[in-house]
Amino acid sequence: MKLTEEMKEEVKVEEKEKTEETPKEDTKVKKEKKDNKFKEQIAKLEAELKEKHNEYLKVFAEMENTKRRLKEEAIKDRKYASQKVIGELINPIDMLCKIVNCEAPSAEIANYLLGFQMITNQLMDILKAEGLKEIEVLHKEFDPSTMQAMSTEENTEYADNLVTKVMQTGYMYKDRILRPAMVVVNKINKIEEKQEEN
Repeated sequence: MKLTEEMKEEVKVEEKEKTEETPKEDTKVKKEKKDNKFKEQIAKLEAELKEKHNEYLKVFAEMENTKRRLKEEAIKDRKYASQKVIGELINPIDMLCKIVNCEAPSAEIANYLLGFQMITNQLMDILKAEGLKEIEVLHKEFDPSTMQAMSTEENTEYADNLVTKVMQTGYMYKDRILRPAMVVVNKINKIEEKQEEN
């Protein structure tokens, strides 16, 4: 009998331990599930954070590029601020240059032309100080980026594709072409073709 009671007690203790273990195991499983859930949430939040960080970097880079571009445009605007005015002044100054280089029919007109020559020189000095420069083309090889061919000439004294006459002076404003030079270009090929035909 005593053994049976001891056995009963052992059975009770084992049952008690089993019942105590089951909640512990359930708690462990629940805890693991919670941990997994938290890990998933953390991974999801980290992915979102990484995505937002990448978006931020893209926007930041765009803003920096925009700032740089605006700064470059502002510098360019300041650099070429006088271009329009100088471009409009070129034709009247060219006319003045042609007038003052004409022969005067009398001494009185020669004095006027001398005064106009001085004014023209002053205006050209001011424009040159602002960045205007004449494109030197006479007796140079034809360059379509700075010159415009108005006609061709057949002259054996000059090399082929050489500028023989300047019909209108061309100008650069700083590093931009303000007006291309209007020129007459020598073409020897035409002469050679005619000689071959004869």
